[in-house]
Amino acid sequence: MRDLSERQVSDWVYEKLETLNYESILTNPTTESIFPCTELHNPLKLVNKTQNGFPIKSTFQVSITCYDKSQRKCMEMTNEVEEVLREMNFCRTNTSTSIFDSITKKYGITITFEVRYNAITDSFDFIK
Repeated sequence: MRDLSERQVSDWVYEKLETLNYESILTNPTTESIFPCTELHNPLKLVNKTQNGFPIKSTFQVSITCYDKSQRKCMEMTNEVEEVLREMNFCRTNTSTSIFDSITKKYGITITFEVRYNAITDSFDFIK
């Protein structure tokens, strides 16, 4: 058994996002950022079940913002991100309305995913 940290989840999701051939960043984009891009926000961890003080079931929540000059492209990007993360049993739980960043002059849509980690099997459980 092993516990999984927010950093490890972030690294795995980041690696998956890189396969989409968009610029992947961990902070808000700037005017010098390369677009289209995806911003990975800090994962949140909730320990659901422990055994002798060791977390054996945890839920991770990950939010990703897709940025581009077109709202339509942002929508396409959210679907591509979902396809990639679904391979790891991540379930899409929320989609924000699009925002327009007046500094970068780009649109952004934030999508949120959840996944349950099972420390006994060292795997992500499918959320029904």
